[in-house]
Amino acid sequence: MIRKLSVWIAALLFSCGADMVSAQEVIALQHDWVCDMWFFTYSYPSVSATGDPVTLTALACVPEGGTEVEHVNNVILGCHATITSNEQCPSEFGNTGILNSDVYALMYHAGSGLETQNPQSDQSYHNLVIVPDYEGYGATVGHAHPYLCEEITARQVTDAARYGILLYQNDERLADLRHPFRDDWRTICIGYSQGGAVAMATQRYIEQNHLTDELRLSGAICGDGPYDPLTTLLYYIENDQKDEEMAMPVVMPLMLKGLCDYSPLMTGHALSDYLQEHFLETGILDWITSKEKTTEQITVAWRLLYAMGKDGDNTYYRDLLTEDGKMRLRDILKPEAYDYFLQILDANPDYATQPVVVPEGDGLLEDLYAALQGNNLTIGWQPEHPLCLYHSIEDKVVPVHNYQLAKAVFGDRVTFYESKDNGNHLDTGNEFYTGTTLEDCIRELATLPYQTTGIRSIVQSNDTPDWYDLSGRRLAGQPTRRGVYIRNGRKIIIR
Repeated sequence: MIRKLSVWIAALLFSCGADMVSAQEVIALQHDWVCDMWFFTYSYPSVSATGDPVTLTALACVPEGGTEVEHVNNVILGCHATITSNEQCPSEFGNTGILNSDVYALMYHAGSGLETQNPQSDQSYHNLVIVPDYEGYGATVGHAHPYLCEEITARQVTDAARYGILLYQNDERLADLRHPFRDDWRTICIGYSQGGAVAMATQRYIEQNHLTDELRLSGAICGDGPYDPLTTLLYYIENDQKDEEMAMPVVMPLMLKGLCDYSPLMTGHALSDYLQEHFLETGILDWITSKEKTTEQITVAWRLLYAMGKDGDNTYYRDLLTEDGKMRLRDILKPEAYDYFLQILDANPDYATQPVVVPEGDGLLEDLYAALQGNNLTIGWQPEHPLCLYHSIEDKVVPVHNYQLAKAVFGDRVTFYESKDNGNHLDTGNEFYTGTTLEDCIRELATLPYQTTGIRSIVQSNDTPDWYDLSGRRLAGQPTRRGVYIRNGRKIIIR
């Protein structure tokens, strides 16, 4: 069912606003007869998490060529969920991708549908779908992945969209697959889990960097996303106090490694400053770094360690792991780190809806707190466009507290779609992509009246020179303590 055609694009030079940019791509065109679409990978220049020039990769899907499709309805900017294996990244879909994945579920919206041939007028189909690799995957597999470092990931995803659109519209080698965009086409950001947070962050980046008109942004559809990493961590602490294991323990080392590798506030800190040696002994750091195991395979490896132990002692990991490969947060975090966030939890019982008050101090734990808050998508921004937030109230990987906080801050910009079954994180992801809610949200966002209104930030004006802390309190002047602050509607890091 898949036919391959390899094409080399020697050089692409085009205008992007006032800037001239160039890119060199290899495109591998593949045809999916099931959904009547073509897909290809392309590379594009961006900025790395360390601020250096970098070439990244992305997957693009386009409607079938020919007269059956009159035009491309919209641009779907797909943001993939958490992965730990490079084989799962979007640009590898033609080689190692599977149909039962969020990447294929996003690609689906480029065609006309599976069982029914949806008409051209159905805004959920016949779209240009772009699904970028995050840094650390695809062409940059040798880089560390900036997990939940939202600003840089959103920048890179936005760059993928800008290049992908112009590539499709201008390169002669795609002429047989090219359709004009409908007059009122839109860009809609979509993602689940980590992808849900990236979709929200991408909407924020587009709005705050004056790209709304270029990309004709209409909004974002986000499923069970960790919009506030601190709230998510406090939920884990709260559950641990009830003697519950973590539903997805790999989240903690992924989160901490991303921050240690890339957050300016975490310079000089290491995973061993926050994670217990016994936990690190399981090999988790090597698994994350090599990008050879999926999250499911990591869980299987932990199950084997529970059964096999180490050096002939089959009970070696029994105090850490359960038989099904899970563990408690207190056995993952060092006691001083656990106690620090437990203290914050005790002082902030309404942490999901109220600003969090933290103890005074200046050390590695305070740096971690500031780095977590620096990636809180609900701080320092008021959305200009709608946010459709889908969530299961029973999700124990990304708790519904993330939606509750977004709703409390963003108000009527947020529309809540409760999961029908309110199942676990993985089941809800399947429901998000295969149910009717996603299609309905795409149709709604794609047909909203287009407008270009300005953003009103937490400080009320982008020209306000005053400094604010992360709770929105105005400071007397420029802060001198390390941390993340807000000025002119933007987060600023003081080192």
